[in-house]
Amino acid sequence: MAECRAPIPEAALLDYWAHDLAAGDETERIETHLFACVDCAARLEHLAALGIGLVTLVEQGRVSGVMTRTILNRLQRGGAHVRMFSLMPGETVPCATFPGDDLVVAALRADFSGIEAVTLSVTGAGGSPLARFEDVPVSGPGGEVLWATSAAVVREMPSMRMEITLASTGATGGELGRYVLEHHAPAGRS
Repeated sequence: MAECRAPIPEAALLDYWAHDLAAGDETERIETHLFACVDCAARLEHLAALGIGLVTLVEQGRVSGVMTRTILNRLQRGGAHVRMFSLMPGETVPCATFPGDDLVVAALRADFSGIEAVTLSVTGAGGSPLARFEDVPVSGPGGEVLWATSAAVVREMPSMRMEITLASTGATGGELGRYVLEHHAPAGRS
């Protein structure tokens, strides 16, 4: 069996699996390739299995991390209830969860021109570290980074101020944005 000479990029496979490609030439090209290429078909099967596993983890309240818009869209189409907060650099946004929420997502917008990857850091009261994600891939001037946390976990958190920082990785290492979520715990939790 010969190895694929022109593998379909991961992003295109993911978009195809999530049905995020417009019907047309791109979809046809990918399908034609998949029918003829065992390697790419196996890679697609692997991505699909990961996606199904991710939906299960969201339903169990066990997801936390950075995800793509494609994965988020797929989760929502699969029935996940997502509470979304969109932030621009310097913004402070009040946030809370509600019964029925499965996932809480902060969409962090910034100018990612010339940036390939960022570090996302989250701190709580007194600067205590809550989360850190390094080498998160980004692209384009109007891009976003999606930080997702299980709503079950967020519902257990006390009211607090969370500061999120995005910084470019590599030699430049400059700050791209600072964002604040003012989390309000459900009644009965403080």
